[in-house]
Amino acid sequence: MKRGIVEKVVHIECGSQDFCTELLERIDEELSSHATIIAEVRGGKLRFRVIGFEPEVQRTVLRLREIINLVRRSRASPKHGVKADELAKLAKRAVPLDVLAAVLRSNGIPATVKGDMIYADTDMDTLVQYARELGEAIEKASRLPLPYTTRRFAAACSILTGLEPHQVARRAFEYGLLNEDGELVVSIEEAIRRFLEYAEEG
Repeated sequence: MKRGIVEKVVHIECGSQDFCTELLERIDEELSSHATIIAEVRGGKLRFRVIGFEPEVQRTVLRLREIINLVRRSRASPKHGVKADELAKLAKRAVPLDVLAAVLRSNGIPATVKGDMIYADTDMDTLVQYARELGEAIEKASRLPLPYTTRRFAAACSILTGLEPHQVARRAFEYGLLNEDGELVVSIEEAIRRFLEYAEEG
């Protein structure tokens, strides 16, 4: 091996073929490096050889471990709780857990929030998908000249009904769920429940 070139080896227990496949796909998508990475599968284990100049190898190994941990967390069950910052990494955006839980419950998925943890009786892919959709809707709702809580309410109802946040806000005024200042007259969860009821009645 040339002077200044080092090699580090990272071993991973796969547990399942699905985990191995997902991990390799994520590494291919997310890991850009000047170091050479050689992946070998041996009897349920993944072996990564990282070869290059030491600083680049160190950076690559750190990023590799981050991706491994991210994939492991993404395959964990939300029933045992998911931290807000972990969910934000998986969904690539931060969302208010209380609103996410309200959206899940409105769709018949039991969900609770304790501190910075959300517990939901669903799989991780579903939880992440809802978080992404809610994050996108909150971004749209952020342009509305309404109080913060009302914008979160509009975002939640948007993904539950398919309406745009500004349409939700207009209907919420018509349904008497907002006062003249655009504030919710009931709790956000109660407002969501009533909005869905009124929308269903037409």
